[in-house]
Amino acid sequence: MHAMQYEITLPADYDMGIIRERVATRGHLLDDFGGLGLKVYGIRERGVDGSTLNQYSPFYLWHDETGMNAFLFGGPFSGIVESFGRPAVQHWTVLGFEEGPAFGSSPIAAGKHVMRIPGETDPAAFLGDALDGLHEHLRQDGAHSGALAVDPRTWQVVRYSLWAGEAPESDEVRYRILHLSSPQLDQLRRGRQWDQPSNAANSAPGSASGGPAGH
Repeated sequence: MHAMQYEITLPADYDMGIIRERVATRGHLLDDFGGLGLKVYGIRERGVDGSTLNQYSPFYLWHDETGMNAFLFGGPFSGIVESFGRPAVQHWTVLGFEEGPAFGSSPIAAGKHVMRIPGETDPAAFLGDALDGLHEHLRQDGAHSGALAVDPRTWQVVRYSLWAGEAPESDEVRYRILHLSSPQLDQLRRGRQWDQPSNAANSAPGSASGGPAGH
């Protein structure tokens, strides 16, 4: 599973009603997009939820790279490029996805918490603790769902969560959700997505007595 987000920062005096109208008229176009688990049409507004800026910040969970690539290259992303220029697209591999107690409701807010794995820290231990933290975070009343994802290039870890009410202040970046496209939300794999290699890998040609093959 892949997580993706781009952030379009707008002028301080920008009329965010333009973004609301854009989402109201176009948001439904991804309601049946293949390979898309969910898209959060999130905004930040200057002076709201502690934000110091105006920003349009959609967040995506994709089943695999096929749908993501279809979106980015020659797909609906071209509309963003035409309107705002081409933003940098942040991308992470998902390590966990879970439902919260408010999963059956419609989320109205989202929160993001960003961490970096220190250079001297074992990534596996850090991420194991972070997955436990995701589970605890989503036990709160009002939690809809959430994901933990990592970029192994920068060792940036992102916890992104959806809420039926206000996002908690422990999520230092908070968004208002204008629309949620979730054509394949029910098909997103739940729980920890961090499997050990199968036994078949240990029986590959070149291995001795089923032990690991030489490299």
